[in-house]
Amino acid sequence: MKARSSRDDLYGKVAKKILTESLALKKGESLTIETWNNGLPFARQVAIEARKMGAIPLMIFEDEDAYVEGISGTPEDIVGKMGKHEYGLLASSDAYVFIPGPVLGSFSHRLPREYVVSSTAYGDSWYKAAAKAKLRGVRLAFGYIGEDAPGVLGKSIDAIVTHQLKSALADNGGIGKKASELSSAFTQGSVVTVKTPGSELTFKLTGVNEVDDGIVDASDIESENNVHYIPPGYVYAEMDPSSVSGKFAFAPTVTRFGLIKDGTIEFREGKVVSWKSKASSPALGKLAAAASENARHASSVSVGLNPLLKYGYGQNPHSAGVIGIRALGVNFTTNRGSLSVGGKTLVARGRL
Repeated sequence: MKARSSRDDLYGKVAKKILTESLALKKGESLTIETWNNGLPFARQVAIEARKMGAIPLMIFEDEDAYVEGISGTPEDIVGKMGKHEYGLLASSDAYVFIPGPVLGSFSHRLPREYVVSSTAYGDSWYKAAAKAKLRGVRLAFGYIGEDAPGVLGKSIDAIVTHQLKSALADNGGIGKKASELSSAFTQGSVVTVKTPGSELTFKLTGVNEVDDGIVDASDIESENNVHYIPPGYVYAEMDPSSVSGKFAFAPTVTRFGLIKDGTIEFREGKVVSWKSKASSPALGKLAAAASENARHASSVSVGLNPLLKYGYGQNPHSAGVIGIRALGVNFTTNRGSLSVGGKTLVARGRL
């Protein structure tokens, strides 16, 4: 038998935690594991742990090269469609572990952006089917890390993936407690102020919130928020778009045009009216030019909750104390911001 490596041990710890805590997998339940090439070693460990628990796993493999080669020749009326076998699989699974491929991530340049968008148009249908089936699911963010990521983040693939997996071992209970505190403050009509060095933004909330604490429980299934990210950790709240006014200065943020190292976006009555960047002006300009009319309005705020996840490892919105503002189709983030609701400070200079 081959000796286990430190990476195998980490895979095993994360897999076991996901199955026992995040998904509460039970003996006799059906588990579907969907993976691409880079996630296969981890998926294998998930299957092993599931069998040890008495669950029944089924693994689906998507080959990256075959996907890239095939998608450009797929008939347009079929691109982005789900087959009846996929719907059937969701309906008959109790739990689901998804490890996406890097070709679908923000870092990848293997496919033109329009191909990525069109080929994943099934997303809403998938989530609706998963919600209808009352599926308990998780999505492993490390799957998006491919050969393009180091050039954007300045770190090796191994360093990024290892850090994300270690961050998946954060205390879900602690994250959930902090999420509850924040979510209870994010009520309809609440006035929020976000301050960053050199900027201030104010807006009202609609009362529509979402919590990702890494545990898919009955309330998540009821609210159809039944697929959580791993590593977990954020609270999301929708804004009243017309109420958004001021400026938001953000820290390095990954976009489809690469890493935008710095910048400030100005809003008036919810709409983006100006933008500037010292180090990444061309990329920010391209992003603004490509944004749809709807995306030119601020739509949501998020606060990261994971205490083990550092900024700059591909999942910034989940890092504890990070504030995100969604506009231009991107979740712009800062790890140096402060957030207050009704005058009460909930995040102070990047700390919860």
